[in-house]
Amino acid sequence: MELKSIHKGEKEFLEHFEKHPHFEEIRKEKPLSQEQAKQTIKDFLSQLSEEIKNLPEVRKEAEIHHQSLENISNVLAQAINIALTQGIIDGLKYIAQTKNPYLIDSYHDLLAGHFFNTLVKHNKIKLIT
Repeated sequence: MELKSIHKGEKEFLEHFEKHPHFEEIRKEKPLSQEQAKQTIKDFLSQLSEEIKNLPEVRKEAEIHHQSLENISNVLAQAINIALTQGIIDGLKYIAQTKNPYLIDSYHDLLAGHFFNTLVKHNKIKLIT
């Protein structure tokens, strides 16, 4: 399948989907509900976020550059943009620096929705109709 026309972050996510054990169940071509597929993606992103949050260099960076959360939508938009243009890990690192559980959860929801649509668009999952 040709992946040149998609963002770097989408391509990276599709590669994770093909290889990561977390997605083994939904790769088996068993039809899923939209909610099940999005929750699986969100769980994967949460797991990545936890791993990143526990890295010592990420903790130190977040302490040094504590961000103001006055404009939540701008922070979320920037994190999503980073994830799509630079990669999932970079987007997760950016949003983790906020140390705001609401922002992190919102980020996971938004990205899960986006990557769900990417999987559907590229015929990677089957949905219950």
